[in-house]
Amino acid sequence: MTAMNGNGAMKEDVFVIKPLTHKQLAQMYGVCWITFQNWIKKVEQQVGKKTGHFYHVPQVRIIFKLFGIPQKINVTVNEVEDLFSN
Repeated sequence: MTAMNGNGAMKEDVFVIKPLTHKQLAQMYGVCWITFQNWIKKVEQQVGKKTGHFYHVPQVRIIFKLFGIPQKINVTVNEVEDLFSN
């Protein structure tokens, strides 16, 4: 996603991996939270359990590796390589 900055130049929005809730992840993948819950149950041993309401950054990375990067996120090839290098 791009937007104009104060100088009239285009700037890209940056997606930063951060702890995310079940609901936020479901929205990113464009599914209801129940569908996402069914997906996550199948890979819970790989992802691990949430801490409170959040999946932490290492867990979000694993989710992105397993399910792919959601289409609603705009990332560059280098950012994808960085994501999967750990």
